[in-house]
Amino acid sequence: MLKFFRRNTNTREKFLLGALLSQRYGKELRVEFRFCPGRRFRADWYIPSLNVLVEYEGIFAAKSRHTSLAGYSADCEKYNLAQIMGFKVLRYTAQNYAQAQADLLELEQDLKLGGSV
Repeated sequence: MLKFFRRNTNTREKFLLGALLSQRYGKELRVEFRFCPGRRFRADWYIPSLNVLVEYEGIFAAKSRHTSLAGYSADCEKYNLAQIMGFKVLRYTAQNYAQAQADLLELEQDLKLGGSV
């Protein structure tokens, strides 16, 4: 089975998002992608053809680092750095993960039309 989760993360929605991405992008999809040499930052998934990092925010867990000030600030630093480096960053939660398919389809269509993906 493909490895969709980071340690201590076990949500149904994250699994479903990973399965959706894996089905659509197959071997192209990178899991736990280190996007910045020299930093420990990792994206949950990376789609090279779209230059998109996809993140699942586990904010619904009782003890989520994403909801502490330090954790949220580190996430902001990570996302800002990714965008400065030229990546697009898509973020999802348990409430909106199903929107990923439509968002990625829109990016794919933009790329086909000569957009700047």
